[in-house]
Amino acid sequence: MVVLNSPQNPTGGVIPRDDLAAIAALLRDRDVMVLSDEINRDIYYGEPPASIAQFPGMLEKTVILDGFSKTYA
Repeated sequence: MVVLNSPQNPTGGVIPRDDLAAIAALLRDRDVMVLSDEINRDIYYGEPPASIAQFPGMLEKTVILDGFSKTYA
């Protein structure tokens, strides 16, 4: 399993879209799942962060962690 955390807390760092595309290309045809912690996806500066689940072949391989309280606290 691959674990991604973007945007990250407390820095707000975001994995760039091109890097996520490269990670997706590496994982797409492998027998591996992705756990994508996107709990802070609505708390960012600048361009909205991308999700690895947006890339071809990755939706079926991705478990997204999200929540309600961080966004609306």
